[in-house]
Amino acid sequence: MDLADSLGLVHSLPVLPVPTHYLDTDSHTNSVIDLIFLGMSASQVLYCIEPDLRLPLDHAPLLVNLPISPENICFSKKVLKCDSDEEGAFLSSVNMGLCTLNF
Repeated sequence: MDLADSLGLVHSLPVLPVPTHYLDTDSHTNSVIDLIFLGMSASQVLYCIEPDLRLPLDHAPLLVNLPISPENICFSKKVLKCDSDEEGAFLSSVNMGLCTLNF
């Protein structure tokens, strides 16, 4: 925990403390240590353990909703000019790739 703290991370806690590991053997306990560390800006974020979504696996997924602030969202796009040589080469390449697939 000291290392996480020195890196500016905080330990996230589950909304409901249920197991994440489920064994078919009754003589063993369903225990796993789940540690999720988040940046200080997300210190109030809790995670959910979804045991109903685990089948057929023996581990339940952990779900976290992380807040994303608008300044962290970057949009960029790359386009090919319509009817350009680059567009023709790209479409030809895609067409050749699709033709090689074995359906």
